[in-house]
Amino acid sequence: MKAPLLGAALAALATPALADTPAHEALETVMRAHHPVIVAAQDGAGAVTVESGVDIKAHDADEIVDLGSIAKTVTAIATLHLIEEPGLSVQSTLAALLPDVPDDKANITLHQLLTHTSGIVESTGDDNEPLTRAAFLERVLATPLDNTPGATYAYSNAGYSLLAAVIEIRSGMTYEDYLIENVIPEGSTPIGYGRAYDEDRAITSHRTWLTGFKRRHVAEASWGGPAPGWNLIGNGGLVTTAEGFLSFWAAFLNADIVSEHYVAAAMAPHVDEGDGMLFSGYGLVVEKLENGSVMFWHDGGNDIFSAEWRHLADTGQTYFTAGTGSAAFDAMESILAATSF
Repeated sequence: MKAPLLGAALAALATPALADTPAHEALETVMRAHHPVIVAAQDGAGAVTVESGVDIKAHDADEIVDLGSIAKTVTAIATLHLIEEPGLSVQSTLAALLPDVPDDKANITLHQLLTHTSGIVESTGDDNEPLTRAAFLERVLATPLDNTPGATYAYSNAGYSLLAAVIEIRSGMTYEDYLIENVIPEGSTPIGYGRAYDEDRAITSHRTWLTGFKRRHVAEASWGGPAPGWNLIGNGGLVTTAEGFLSFWAAFLNADIVSEHYVAAAMAPHVDEGDGMLFSGYGLVVEKLENGSVMFWHDGGNDIFSAEWRHLADTGQTYFTAGTGSAAFDAMESILAATSF
C-alpha cells in the first residue's frame, strides 16, 4: 500500500486537540445524543470504528445506507479513473465525448462539470422520474445553460449525471458496473444501485408525509422503484455501508484507484464557492480552517435520508454519518464538537 498522499507535511499541522481525541470516543459521545444514526470513523492508521443505533431486518449485517449527493464524490473519482486512459484529460470536451452535443455546450470540459462551473442546469426533473439515459441526454442538452461555461460556481446535479453518461458511453459499461468492476477496491463492500442493494439490510425511513406516512426502504423512498432514473444516476442515490464508503475513501487517498496526480487534482481548491473558505474540488468541498489546516467533505440528503463525510487533513481521520431525516448532519456536527474541532 502507498503512504497517504497528504503525508507528513499535513500531519505536521496537527493540533493537539484533534490529534489526542480517539475516534471511538467521539463516536460514543455522539451515539449517546443521536439515535438512530450510524456513525463511523477511520483513523490515520486505517483502523475503522462503527457505532449504530439503526435497526434493519437482517440484524447481524452491516446496514446499507443512501449516500445522497455523496455520490458526486464517487462519480468524480470514477471519472478520474476513466480519463487516465490515453487521449483523455480533465480538459476533454463534451463534443469529444458525447454524440450530438449542441454548440452552446460543445466546449464544456470535464473539469467544469467536476467543479460545478459548466453552466448546466441544476436538475432536469424529479429524482423519482423513470428517465432513460437517452431521454436525459436529449433533455439536458436541449435545456439552455444557466451560466456561461467556466464563468461561475453553480451546483449542478445534472452536470454529474452527464459525467455518469460519459462514463457509460466511453467505457461501454453501465455506470454501476464500471464502479463495481473498475473503481471500488477489490473485496470491499460495493457502492452502487441494484447490485449493491439488499432490502433486508437497508435502513428505512420515518413515517412522514414524504413517504405517505409509511416506513419505506431506500429503493422506494429515494429511487421511486427498483432502479433509479437518470435524474439521479451519478449525482445521488448510491448505496453502500459505512465501512464500504470508508474503504473506498482510504483507497482513493492511498492512490490505489487513481494516480497520485489525480488524487491531488481532486483535492485541490479549484473554485471559490463564494466566501474564500469553501472551494470546489472534484466531487468534494475543500474547506480552509482557521487553524491553517484543511478539511475535505461532502454531504447529501433528500429530506428522507441523510449522509455526510469529513476528512481532517491534520490527523488523517475520516468520519462518516448516515441516518434518517437530518440525523447525519446533526451527528456530524456533534462529532466535530466532540473532537474539539
